Amino acid sequence: MPRNLALDYLKMGLAISIVFLHTLIFYDLAPLLGHSLVQGLFRLAVPVFLIISGYYFFSVQDIQKYRNWLFRILGLYLLWTLLYAPIWWSGYAFYNWLSLFYGYFVLWYLVGVLLGGSLLYMLRKCPSTVLLSCALLLFLTGWAIQELGNLHVLSPVLDQRFNFAPWHRNFLLVSFPFLTLGFLLRKHREYIFACFTVKLQYVLWALAAVLAESVLNYFWISKTEAVEQMLSLFVAAPLLFVYVLNQKIMGSSKELANLSTAIFLIHPLWIHLLKSHFIEQQTLLSFVVLLCSVLAGLVLVALNKKFKYLL
Repeated sequence: MPRNLALDYLKMGLAISIVFLHTLIFYDLAPLLGHSLVQGLFRLAVPVFLIISGYYFFSVQDIQKYRNWLFRILGLYLLWTLLYAPIWWSGYAFYNWLSLFYGYFVLWYLVGVLLGGSLLYMLRKCPSTVLLSCALLLFLTGWAIQELGNLHVLSPVLDQRFNFAPWHRNFLLVSFPFLTLGFLLRKHREYIFACFTVKLQYVLWALAAVLAESVLNYFWISKTEAVEQMLSLFVAAPLLFVYVLNQKIMGSSKELANLSTAIFLIHPLWIHLLKSHFIEQQTLLSFVVLLCSVLAGLVLVALNKKFKYLL
C-alpha cells in the first residue's frame, strides 16, 4: 500500500531528537545551545508525533475501528510496561502505581494517545470550532500550570504540585489538544490545502519562534528546569507537519517508520544502563545511546516481522 515516506523521514528525525532531549545533549559543552535544543526545538517531537497520530485517527469513525485501535495501543502499552517493569518497579507503592497508570518514562505518550484519542472519539462529531477551542484552552491551561510551577511564585504545596509533570503533561492538556489538531487537519484537508500553501520560509519562521521562546525561558524563567510546553509549539508543530506532508515522497516500506518507533521505545533502556558511565558527559552519552538504540531498533524491526505486537 502506497505511503508518504516524507512522514517516515520526519518520524525518524523526531525519534532522534527525543533521544537527544532525554540525554541532554550539549549541556556539558554549551548550556545555552543545549537548552535551546533540549528545551526548544526538540520539544516539537511529541506534538508532531501526536498530530500525525490524530491525522490518521480521523479514519476511526465507527465502534469496530475504535476497538481495533484501542486494543492495538493498549497492547503496545502493556507489553512495554511489562518489559520495563524491572526498572520502574521500586519499593515505593505510590510510584509503582503511578508508573503503571501514567506510564514509565516515554510510555506516558502511549497512555496519552490512548486516553486522548478515546476522548476525541467521543467528541469527534462536535463542530470543528468547538474542538479547536477546547484544544487551545486545554493547551493553554497546561502551559500556564508549567510556567507558574517554573516561576515558583505559588505556595509551597501548590508549587510542588505544579512542578509535578503529570499535572501538566497528561492526556488532557497535551495529548488531546495535538491529536485534535491532527484530526482537524485531516477533516478539513481539502479546504486547507486548497487555500493555504505552507512554504519552507513559514516553517523556518515558526522554528525561529520556538528557539526565541526557548531562549527567553532560559533567561527569564529557568536555566535548569524542563520547559515541555511552549506557546509556539501550537503553531510550529502543525506547520512542520503540513509542510512535510506536502512533500509526497511515495513508497511502500514501513521499516523506517517501525525503526523510529523502536528507537523511541527502546532508548530509555540504554539511558538507564549507560548514564552512570558518562557522568557530566551528556553529549557523548547522547551519541552512544543513539547508536545503541538504532542497533537495538533494527533487531526489534526484524522481530516485529514475526511478532506483530512489538512496535
